[in-house]
Amino acid sequence: MGSDRNAADHHFFAAESQFQRLSGELTSVTDLDGSVRWLSPGWRTVLGLAPEEVLGRSIVEFVVPEHVEAARDFLARARGGQDLTDGLECQVRASTGRLSWLLSSLAPDLDAGLLYGVTRDITDRKLAEVALADSEARYRLVAENSSDALTAVDREGRFDYISSSGRAVFGWEPAQLLGRQVLDFVHPDDVAGVLTTMRSAPHDRSVLTLSARFRRADGTYRWLESNGRQVRDLDTGRLIAVIGSSRDVDARRNAQDSLLRAARSDPLTGTPNRTILTERAAEALCRLEERSGSVAVLLLDLDRFKTVNDSLGHHIGDEVLVATAQRLAGACRPGDTVSRYGGDEFVVVADGLRSAEDAHELASRLVAVVREPFLVDGRIPGEGRALLLTASIGFSVAESAGRELDDLLREADLALYRAKGDGRDRYEAFDETLRARALHRLEVRRTVRRAVDRHALTVLYQPVRRLADHRIVAAETSLHIVGATGRALTAMEFLDVAEDADLIRELDRRMIQTVIPDLAAFRRVDPDIQVGVNLGVRTVGDPALSGVLSADLEACGLPASALLVELTERALVRGSAPILAGVHHLRSAGIKVGIDEFGTGSGSLSALHTLPLDFLKIDRSFVTDVGSPGRRTAILRAVLGLGRELELNVVADGVDTAEQLAAVTRYGCGTAQGAAIGSPMSAERFGDALESQARSQRPPRLRSVPTGSPSWTRAGDVFSSSGAHALD
Repeated sequence: MGSDRNAADHHFFAAESQFQRLSGELTSVTDLDGSVRWLSPGWRTVLGLAPEEVLGRSIVEFVVPEHVEAARDFLARARGGQDLTDGLECQVRASTGRLSWLLSSLAPDLDAGLLYGVTRDITDRKLAEVALADSEARYRLVAENSSDALTAVDREGRFDYISSSGRAVFGWEPAQLLGRQVLDFVHPDDVAGVLTTMRSAPHDRSVLTLSARFRRADGTYRWLESNGRQVRDLDTGRLIAVIGSSRDVDARRNAQDSLLRAARSDPLTGTPNRTILTERAAEALCRLEERSGSVAVLLLDLDRFKTVNDSLGHHIGDEVLVATAQRLAGACRPGDTVSRYGGDEFVVVADGLRSAEDAHELASRLVAVVREPFLVDGRIPGEGRALLLTASIGFSVAESAGRELDDLLREADLALYRAKGDGRDRYEAFDETLRARALHRLEVRRTVRRAVDRHALTVLYQPVRRLADHRIVAAETSLHIVGATGRALTAMEFLDVAEDADLIRELDRRMIQTVIPDLAAFRRVDPDIQVGVNLGVRTVGDPALSGVLSADLEACGLPASALLVELTERALVRGSAPILAGVHHLRSAGIKVGIDEFGTGSGSLSALHTLPLDFLKIDRSFVTDVGSPGRRTAILRAVLGLGRELELNVVADGVDTAEQLAAVTRYGCGTAQGAAIGSPMSAERFGDALESQARSQRPPRLRSVPTGSPSWTRAGDVFSSSGAHALD
């Protein structure tokens, strides 16, 4: 037995120097049962003990419990003569508690009863593997449980991997998509955008973001948002794959689209709003630089639409507006823009017309489609009613670039104004006549504005005479404005312009400030004289007007009945509730109110029925042919009879000739005005006329006579009774 032991020692020491030379840092020699015979110095770090402190101890003592069985099995196989170069991975614990992963290989020498071991510390590798496995597990957990679909797409654009959440996102089983082209499922309208994004992407790891509609298994499309990174070969830069995620953003996208549509469209009709109209018109006008043709801007207004709202309610009016928008869109070409411009106005921008004649044809179609009956909800179950409406259209055509939408709209508005003036239910094109008129109105507006700012307004007074004695009993006022050329503007020229430019209130205020002091001066000559002022619709509709006039009259010591307020019949019909309320306020304050130009509107008899009036002025059109047989004379006589029945003073306007004066006198007209009565004149001249009238009607001047002679009085004059006077 001793000789065997000596032989083993001999073999061990003979091989030791060569083994240390050939082996790595961790080498060992153990008995067949694993008892340590020799350890290289590197084991100190692994076991926490010097090699000599481990001699005779089993190496298995340092193996963690869960790996002990594998270590013993490994030793057993080595004792069986196997050359175990495939190695054993196990974890050992040092005396310090430090754990290390080791990979050991054994070469048995059965003759010597020894096992030669080579061991590598693989702790770093094992930790990395554990970390990688943990990372993969977490990634898999995220991939399988994320609501986003995680994907890998190869360089050919085919699905290479889809997480299980792709089922909900893409609407397909992931297996159904693998190997198929992504673009085959993208909406045709979105393919170009996807390709552009991919081709313009930088060759780096920056995130690509794109949105597109994706076709689902049921054939529907939903908006998906995808983020991805490119994976490229480090050496060649060649694209290998795109790794990314996709999510369903259909609800969010639809909500955004709804908000965008709301911000860019009319909330009632859904037509493009003014912002979009302006953009499209600008684009259409710019295209005229590159191609021939023309662009038309049509302005459409529903005739008397206010009556629909007032009589049937705004809910019916809204139905009509929606239906009108749909009809107009149906009558236009696909590239035209129909926009509700406000209230019952619509604007159509027609692009790419061949000529102005195309605009005429389009306007004719639009007028025609509005004529068709509107079937509206009567708000009664089972009931519907047909509503007949018409529309008026004005349009302007641009045949070259450089025009602006605002200019075309102004021109279309002028044409629309003419269409309405010519009877409605028609269309008119803007032409040079309207252009000249527009320039004239612009000049008139500047003249009126300048006159207001410089206080250069003159009030003229036209006498109104009582025909029984030819006495001046009143005056009608009119404004006198002189233009830059020195020509006086007529009221017809500037009143409509002032109304449109919102200058009418200022004109009315200046007139009142002039007329009331003048009236006070006139009444010092003739205490019974009255003055009439023709006020605008907006002025009469102001609730404060009656109070202002009453205060001004009182400040000048004048009775309210001294002032006459004249309203045109057209103003009463147009003015609605505020105007009617204003008339009642004036009458309550004691101010006389009457109708000027009576008989020219459609509401003559209605005005007499609803308003507490004091006088009528028959329009001059009924006086022109008075005296000759005809309807106008018959109407004049009828109005005079109506005035007597209603106890209204009737004034004949436009009595310009002696024949007309004789005729209206013969028919029983009480008062009249016109060239045959007296032309408009300044306040000074009118005052002189009153002075002259007063002198002509005053009794002869008296000279003194002896006391005791009789004295007398004349209405309005009081003479002293202390002495007698003789006639000169």
